[in-house]
Amino acid sequence: MRVGQAKELFRALTQQYFGGANVVFANQSRTAKQKEPLVVLTPGNVHRPQAPNYTFVDGEVVGHYLSRFSITVDLFTNGSPVVDEVSGKTVAYEDNAVDDMLSFADFLNSEHTVQWSHQNDVSILIDGDVLNLTGVVNDTSYEFRSRLTVQFYFTQKAVGASTALLESSLQYPTGEKDPETQEPTYTPTEPPETDSKSGPWGDEEEPIIVPTFEPSASGGGTEELAKEETGYFTEVEIKEETGNE
Repeated sequence: MRVGQAKELFRALTQQYFGGANVVFANQSRTAKQKEPLVVLTPGNVHRPQAPNYTFVDGEVVGHYLSRFSITVDLFTNGSPVVDEVSGKTVAYEDNAVDDMLSFADFLNSEHTVQWSHQNDVSILIDGDVLNLTGVVNDTSYEFRSRLTVQFYFTQKAVGASTALLESSLQYPTGEKDPETQEPTYTPTEPPETDSKSGPWGDEEEPIIVPTFEPSASGGGTEELAKEETGYFTEVEIKEETGNE
């Protein structure tokens, strides 16, 4: 799992809980209405060991980096209405930011999130207390604010002798066979770890490498590196810029 995938995975989990709010990353453009609560995610630096744990899959070396980064979760809200029992009118708004953030912390510790983390091969750890930041709200659209910080753990994989291959090159058996060829089928989605050897994943087939390569958005990785380690690849996108610099 790459860093961008890990960040989006947590954003999707947060949006799953805050279904009635706008969940965005810091410095990302947003068009939230004033009455719509806002959740802003600010990822920190990535920490990982200098050297990975190595395994060999289908003749290729695969490095595993246990990685983590912090995510600051800021909740902006205009509070819950206080209704006068006699008139039925809203007379004030109560600061619910801390209570709502504590409820989100409950969600992160829930069995639902534990299972979700297991399925996605990640781990989430709450880092410190929920903070009441209503006194430092810097957005005039909102009255109340609270903050929670979590640590997000995931595994990055470096595939191939030069690590030029995409992580999706690592393919796992599905436990099913192609109806036409009767050959085992594979998927880039890693199955959840289990002590059981039964079930659809079974233990008859081993993971394989299906070389897949494309340069990074910054121009990293080359066709030569991909060919050097595998001799072939199944998907490649080479962009060359021409013209005057």
